[in-house]
Amino acid sequence: MCIAIMKPQGKIIPKKTLEECYRNNPDGAGFMFSSNKQLHIKKGYFKFKDFYEAYKKYEDKKCAIHFRIKTHGKIDEANCHPFNVNGSLGFIHNGIISGYGNNIKSDTIEFNEQVLQGLVNKWGNLSLFEKPVTKLIQSTIGYSKLVFLDRHNNHHIINEDMGEWHKGVWYSNTSYKKPKYDYTKWSWNKDKHNDYQPYTNLWGQKQLPSTLPTPPKNVGDICEFTDRFTDHSTKELFVAGDVCEVIDYHADTQTADVMVEHWDGVPRFAYDVPLRKLDTQDYS
Repeated sequence: MCIAIMKPQGKIIPKKTLEECYRNNPDGAGFMFSSNKQLHIKKGYFKFKDFYEAYKKYEDKKCAIHFRIKTHGKIDEANCHPFNVNGSLGFIHNGIISGYGNNIKSDTIEFNEQVLQGLVNKWGNLSLFEKPVTKLIQSTIGYSKLVFLDRHNNHHIINEDMGEWHKGVWYSNTSYKKPKYDYTKWSWNKDKHNDYQPYTNLWGQKQLPSTLPTPPKNVGDICEFTDRFTDHSTKELFVAGDVCEVIDYHADTQTADVMVEHWDGVPRFAYDVPLRKLDTQDYS
């Protein structure tokens, strides 16, 4: 699902937070910043050590940072973020843009080539910062988030409200946080009242897990299914451990619509999933 980060000037992200981002999104990292009215893009890091060594030199600057999980396109430097819209404007992306991408190029690259570059060539860099164009882009990218940065240090976040600000830094989802517990350590089932039942440990003793799942609260939350769920319209089955991103939240019915990434790179969608079947901040 990736994570996109917008870090203002002077803010320092702890190394352990960046490590968590990389652990949960390990298919390539990169960052960009402006200096002396030039935009600098550094990317293609497939080991955290290499990323951090390069990033540490610029950590006090205003930076857009990205850690990738592959959906479309190869795992290679070319598909790593950030991308140039042109020589003076770059961007990073979190999410999947439907209708773009193939086995070679990511959906982000194709959207840039087919949409963003054309808009900028016609109307200039700042067109992407204007409300009418932002609304037009939003109607195409859905729940995705885009972060733009230009050579003058101006930035713009599309779908900013679908991410979250934490200690002065914007994150596109919660995969920068450590999981509350490890599913591999526990096993339990729900009864008809949806209460968590004790599991049996190696000594035959009945115990409850120390921490129970935390249902999502916002669009953009990253979750795992905690139980089997069959979508009522598509009849597709999702199982415990499947990772998903909340794309719509229904407080009145205590359900959510989610996008599930699949091994073949084609996203699956599940609608009206009970919140009790989802857990935030835990990643496979």
